[in-house]
Amino acid sequence: MKTNWPLLFAAFCVVALLPVWALAQGGDEEEQWIPIDGLLADVAATGEDAKEPEPEEKPPTGPTEQELEWARTAWSYFVANEHPKTGLVAAVNKFNSTTLWDEGGYFLAIVAAFRLGLIQEAEAKARLRKAFESLEKIPLFQDKLPNKVYNTGTLQMTDYANKPTPDGVGWSALDIMRLLSGMLVATQQFPDLTEQAQAVINRWDMSLLASEGRFQGIAVHGKHQDKFVQEGRIGYEQYAGVIGLEIGLPVELASRYGPILRHQRFHDILIPGDIRTQETHGVSSVTTSEPFLLEALEFGFRPESMPVARAVYEAQMFRYDLTGHLTALSEDHIKGKPYFAYNAVLMDHTPFISVTAKRVNVSDKRGISTKGSFGWWALMQDDYSQKLLDAVKHLQSDRGWYAGLFESDLSANEILTMNTNAVVLEALHYKNFGPMFQR
Repeated sequence: MKTNWPLLFAAFCVVALLPVWALAQGGDEEEQWIPIDGLLADVAATGEDAKEPEPEEKPPTGPTEQELEWARTAWSYFVANEHPKTGLVAAVNKFNSTTLWDEGGYFLAIVAAFRLGLIQEAEAKARLRKAFESLEKIPLFQDKLPNKVYNTGTLQMTDYANKPTPDGVGWSALDIMRLLSGMLVATQQFPDLTEQAQAVINRWDMSLLASEGRFQGIAVHGKHQDKFVQEGRIGYEQYAGVIGLEIGLPVELASRYGPILRHQRFHDILIPGDIRTQETHGVSSVTTSEPFLLEALEFGFRPESMPVARAVYEAQMFRYDLTGHLTALSEDHIKGKPYFAYNAVLMDHTPFISVTAKRVNVSDKRGISTKGSFGWWALMQDDYSQKLLDAVKHLQSDRGWYAGLFESDLSANEILTMNTNAVVLEALHYKNFGPMFQR
């Protein structure tokens, strides 16, 4: 039976009535949520509790003309790939397939584009309304929750090859959380859209998303067919947990690093990893930049996540100092086989390896990520992040930003994706205005 969750309305109460009830689940001490300017290196280095930074006296100057040019390039992806019938945007250029993860990125991109002055309020609202209308119509997996993949034109459930799949391929709690992040930001910016966004969610059985404090998805292939499986590993799980707590889901355990965090020695540094590995849990764990960037760009860092994120960043800087290879690792699509890779800072016990979703080694395709470079540049504002930005800032096309550079020969990975361009817009927003969701 579906539960009618007043999720987005509750989110607005959160803004006015902090602290959130869910934050109290973890113990006696109230957790602080602190949007930050950079990663507060002094706190990360000492591990001491963070204090809220003093407000800056000078007002923000707004984006530079160069930053606006970069933002316009990113926005061009969404103009080119919005389906005229449904208002949904393709996850990959000219391929009418999408996930809820990607549509969440679209909603964030709309708000970033509006705040950066690229589009007017009327256009932003029209795009959101059209997408919400389509999401109200999509068929649900087992009539409970959204399928993992949809055709952007027909709204049919599909597999990842965009083949119609009437029974669906399961649902992903993490993808749903990313969509809800976009909805939270969009309805905070435009409160009059809250009722329509709520109508989308009211069709879903949200009670299925969490179990014993963590997220769960459902698998339809292999030995776990039609069974619930715990979903999320280091970074991704905690990012989703932040969103889940914001809307009132019982996922306090998922939001925390402490219960799963370990460190892998690499030369003179320690790389954050997940205690859950292929050997212990049957699924490899990947440490990479993306989830740490998303949490910061959208919500600001928490004291618990700051040192973990900084260690992930500094491991990449250390590799550059060690090898001379600029390192900005994230998950990315690839033009040509294998089409997608997790560029890992750490996979289980192996540092700096790139793997497919099935964990096949494709380190010859390791990339310098455009979104990773923009994200770290926006957060860190230091010499190394500037080098990353300088390396990728030419990767523009008339349909958006390319995904990055191949490390082996520094040639462009000439694939255009929604995720890359959404994160570029989020990064430019953070650089000028701070986190997307305003507390």
